[in-house]
Amino acid sequence: MRRPSITEPRSMWDILAVLLTYVALEYVVLQATGALLVEQELVVVGIAVVLWTMWAFLRILSLHT
Repeated sequence: MRRPSITEPRSMWDILAVLLTYVALEYVVLQATGALLVEQELVVVGIAVVLWTMWAFLRILSLHT
């Protein structure tokens, strides 16, 4: 079994691994701190993760067509 790849996603498992890692990281950070600045930074990181997910889906779809 190969490790998930962020720069060259080849399957939905890569996307799932990144999304689960992000959700776990966000949960831990929000449990440790409840500061407004941290929440704003997590929103920016969340937007980046959503954009990466859309890019990864398009890349995977183009590889399989």
